[in-house]
Amino acid sequence: MNEPHDVPDINAWAATVQAAVTAIRNAGATSQMILLPGNNWTSAQTYVSNGSAAALGGVKNPDGSITNLIFDVHKYLDSDNSGTHTECTTDNVQSTFLPLAQYLRCNGRQAFLSETGGGNTQSCVTDVCSQLSFLKHNSDVFLGYTGWSAGAFASSYELTEVPNGSTDTLLVSSCLYQQNLH
Repeated sequence: MNEPHDVPDINAWAATVQAAVTAIRNAGATSQMILLPGNNWTSAQTYVSNGSAAALGGVKNPDGSITNLIFDVHKYLDSDNSGTHTECTTDNVQSTFLPLAQYLRCNGRQAFLSETGGGNTQSCVTDVCSQLSFLKHNSDVFLGYTGWSAGAFASSYELTEVPNGSTDTLLVSSCLYQQNLH
């Protein structure tokens, strides 16, 4: 499930996730990564504080290991974390990713930022590049990221990453692509 929210009982959600993991592994997918989404639209900022990390930390493979069970987190950089504004107001490092990195290390877990992004503006170039640089320098606990919204979105969408002909958008060429080169 993508972005569960308003979950009244995080432990019941974790039991559902456990059932899904067990079924996936028992069906033969024994080595693939499985992303574990938390409550509150799987927000990276509240993943620990809302109980998602603790509850999903109990999810195990049928053999009892946590191998390739990865916390799934989302985080945008605009004023209300909605991903609907073209200006960015934070790089999320101090407020979100530094504390999450500490939690992950202390608990032997890893996360994947499966949604992030910003507008094609200078504020977003600055903040998204900073956020992705932090993730890259903490790759022991952050396995990667996905920029939102590549693909067949309308070119008028606020966070578009769709190239204009053969030219990448400002955010893609400045941050999303560049972070993979170094």
